[in-house]
Amino acid sequence: MAGADTDWLERSKALMQHAQQGPRPAWLDTNPHAANAKALALETLKHAPSPQPFAKPKRDQRRHYVLYASTSLGRTGLLNLFEAAAGRDDVLVVFRGIRDGQRVQEFIREIHGLAQTLDAQRVPSIELDPTRFQNAHIQVVPSLTVEEGDRVLAKVEGVTDIAWLEAQLKSRQAPDDRVVDLGVHGDTQAIAELDLIEVMKTRMAGIDWAAKKREAQAHFWQKAELLSLVTARQDRERLIDITVTAPRDVVTPAGQIIVRQGHRINPLSQLPFTQRLVVFDATQPDQVAAAEREGKAVTGRPVTYLITGLERDQGWQAFNALEQRLGQSVFLLTADVRQRFNLEAVPSVVEQDGMHIKVREIAVAGHD
Repeated sequence: MAGADTDWLERSKALMQHAQQGPRPAWLDTNPHAANAKALALETLKHAPSPQPFAKPKRDQRRHYVLYASTSLGRTGLLNLFEAAAGRDDVLVVFRGIRDGQRVQEFIREIHGLAQTLDAQRVPSIELDPTRFQNAHIQVVPSLTVEEGDRVLAKVEGVTDIAWLEAQLKSRQAPDDRVVDLGVHGDTQAIAELDLIEVMKTRMAGIDWAAKKREAQAHFWQKAELLSLVTARQDRERLIDITVTAPRDVVTPAGQIIVRQGHRINPLSQLPFTQRLVVFDATQPDQVAAAEREGKAVTGRPVTYLITGLERDQGWQAFNALEQRLGQSVFLLTADVRQRFNLEAVPSVVEQDGMHIKVREIAVAGHD
């Protein structure tokens, strides 16, 4: 069956395609405020997440050079170090972290501003990566290493001259793949920045996750999207005919005609809609009472309650009380459901009536 020819048929079935999948229709799962979402919101921050290992940038597997830097070198020292790496794609400048009390964004702006004093085509590659400092056992700056992936081949402290390092390595090779450690050959400084991993761990440990959980719960209903509908002023019933007409013949690749042009199909003939949807505004006591009556009046078919309003200030207390009164889960009306059943006013009841979908609006005493 050609894809274009079956579009109309698929659309005709879309309205009812999941109506039979248990007491809660699958299309309600798109509701971000359904039962699962409620539980998720309540447990959003139940447990403080353990600090995760620092995500290491992908390492260059080629032979390359790493210049270990710190702001303790001062402006002139850093500019000289950047100049040694400028214009080379095989040289990386690395910092360990940020200074005490500093934000990552502030540190990045500081270093970026300094690097921009170089010609735009020669700005070196710069990273924040404490794992490199750990892997190469860097304790002072400047330090220069030769590396391949995670493997450190050679190391020297107090030097930024790559040509000097290469000249030394020509006459000194490490046996058994050990690191060629050339020691200290220039002035060095202590590293001014804290290890970014330790900073992250400390900051995570200082977060009051219980308070975050309470805050998430308290703000949930203030941010929840509630799709309001006008209050029904009179009893009214509307029948929705979901029958579709084939715009053309539907033919298999073998040429067999499955559906002829002009043939009318009602999806309810193959997939009955067994739900009763009760849509109401939970801020109106008379609508809540009407919804409860409509839900309890039906037997032999599942009932789904959808609300268009809730007392936000009472939040979960009001929501839980409503579910307790109705004796089952309650959902929020979504734009998809409102459009699918052409809902205009509340309270409304949606269910199948013969080969149609019937929308019944109920006038209540407390309407505006």
